[in-house]
Amino acid sequence: MQKHFAPKVLLLAALVAGSAPSAFGTLVFTPTFTAGFNSSFGANAAAAQTAWIAAANVFATNFTDNIHINIIVDGVAGTSVFGQSSTFLNSTTYANLRAKVVADAKSADDATAIGAGGSMTAADPVIGTHTWWVSRAEAKALGLIPDDLSNDGTTTFGAGNAFTFSGPIAPGTFDFQGVAAHEISEVMGRLGISGGTIGSSVNSYSLIDDFAYTGAGVRGLTTGPGINFSIDNGTTLLKLFNNSLVNGLDTRDWAPGTNDAFNQFSNSGVVNPVSAVDLRNMDVIGYDLVAVGVPEPATLSLLALGFGLMAAVKKLRRS
Repeated sequence: MQKHFAPKVLLLAALVAGSAPSAFGTLVFTPTFTAGFNSSFGANAAAAQTAWIAAANVFATNFTDNIHINIIVDGVAGTSVFGQSSTFLNSTTYANLRAKVVADAKSADDATAIGAGGSMTAADPVIGTHTWWVSRAEAKALGLIPDDLSNDGTTTFGAGNAFTFSGPIAPGTFDFQGVAAHEISEVMGRLGISGGTIGSSVNSYSLIDDFAYTGAGVRGLTTGPGINFSIDNGTTLLKLFNNSLVNGLDTRDWAPGTNDAFNQFSNSGVVNPVSAVDLRNMDVIGYDLVAVGVPEPATLSLLALGFGLMAAVKKLRRS
């Protein structure tokens, strides 16, 4: 059995909910588990909350950004939704975005990406009128906006789906932690806009689109076959992106292959981990990766949430 992520939808929304504690270190995640989440998951609500926190903790222990990422965690009955994220966006120019990426560079991959022969070129790779976007959480990580305790997005899950919340993934069920990590990473900014329209802004792109290549020096700024994640201007193709011309759905999820939390398609009965290449992906789109062998400590935090407007939504649904 397999499920996959649906394409993004744009909306305006004011998201408000009660708060609940959790998260974890220098990079602090604060989930707000709604009444709808708890009622939908019923007897599994506590296990689902713990699984969501475990997924967020993967990012909190691997990145050192001194910011708060505040996420409403909702649930709905049935299987019409598998996993879904709503991500608040901020627009900027390429010049400003690159300047922030350069100022934030810390890892070897960051240095490659902004250096000579890197993917984050000095010149804007898009010709003509266009806009670059980052998620609200990503904007905080890059210093485009100050850190705050306002809501950065929402993740929603269909409680009627067969999930395993911890331990070995049972046959015919899906790895809830992997699904949660997929949605959390989208709120963090792992979303491809790829020449789409955001509200009234046509020809829009996100930071991850700058790392899309079909080969050495050949960008893949839209979608199609053979577009890969690359930090060195396409010289090294690290992982294949989903071909949405064939599959529909999202352009910057991974294509089918090795089980991975960032894949477009999710198989049942398998663990979908956050892989090393996933962490490299998040590193170059604005987050500060912990040096190998130096994990960050975990702590607990209780924070208040606010609300916002412009959002991009992704869904995970039955195939």
